[in-house]
Amino acid sequence: MAEDLLTTVMAFIYTIGHWISEKIVGLVQSISGVLIPQTIVDAIGMLVILTIFLAIAEVAKKAIWIVVAVGWVLIIIRILILMIG
Repeated sequence: MAEDLLTTVMAFIYTIGHWISEKIVGLVQSISGVLIPQTIVDAIGMLVILTIFLAIAEVAKKAIWIVVAVGWVLIIIRILILMIG
């Protein structure tokens, strides 16, 4: 069952990547007039998917640092309140 789920998720990611790359290739071909071979369409799609994942990871990384910083500030404030009295 886990293999079926993994296969389904990977097929979904591949399908989205392929669809996005077809749109990008079509746009580039219509703008530049250069014929892009179909052999690199999937490579473009996978690079787009990886780029999206990296962008999401960067945003999540920044959000996590903000949460950690706020947590430390709140802990320091709590300690100061306990010290003051």
